[in-house]
Amino acid sequence: MTAVDTTDSLHVTTADPSTFYPGRFAGRVILVTGAAGGLGSAAVDRLIHEGASVVCTDVVGDGDGTGRDIAALDVTDRAAWDETLARVLATHGRLDGALFAHGIQGPETTITAMPFEGWSKTMSVNLDGCFHGLAALLPTLTEQGYGRVAILSSISAREGNPFQAAYSASKAAVVSLVKTAAKEVATHNVTVNAIAPSMMHTRMLDDLSPERNAALLARVPMGRVGSTAEFAALATWLLSTEASYVTGQTLDLSGGRNTA
Repeated sequence: MTAVDTTDSLHVTTADPSTFYPGRFAGRVILVTGAAGGLGSAAVDRLIHEGASVVCTDVVGDGDGTGRDIAALDVTDRAAWDETLARVLATHGRLDGALFAHGIQGPETTITAMPFEGWSKTMSVNLDGCFHGLAALLPTLTEQGYGRVAILSSISAREGNPFQAAYSASKAAVVSLVKTAAKEVATHNVTVNAIAPSMMHTRMLDDLSPERNAALLARVPMGRVGSTAEFAALATWLLSTEASYVTGQTLDLSGGRNTA
């Protein structure tokens, strides 16, 4: 039994190259974390199609099966962030933006049964990993007077998913972190925003039980899982010059899931 039905009945949207905007990121250098994952990889593909020089990172380096080089970056290690930034500037001479697409699901259990080790690791990757990234990159972006940062949150940040306390809490904290960072750098032409997907067609669905997947899908009015192409479309817009007056926001990518 698979974790969730991903057949054509869910009408998963696929990437259409004709919707790309060639040259939109010409001359721009974008850093992507979680670049080997489903969401990060899709965003990297679109950024490259649109002319960006993309620096791909993930917790494990080397290739991702596509011939793309991925540098190792432990997002929970501030020194590793500083070293990564130094390499980017030495190689490209600039950095124009970043997509933080890293994250882990964490334990699927009640709060009372939550192992602290699982709670702590989830917070460390999902929240601390974004904090360290912002602390490392924002000085460069503000100094040059331009920058775009997009961070992966979750629809669970708005309402909390039962049996996912660590994940939900970490993603809610990311929303608050984004608002704070955005206000601190707003006068420097640097924007910081978050994306809150509901269910996305990635391997992370396999980390949840079939029952949990079914329960979550039942709350999506469109009745389907979102595609990585749909995530990439929103992420790349937030990373573009077009999103110049949007900052401190968390944009839902949820198929109509209502958190009210």
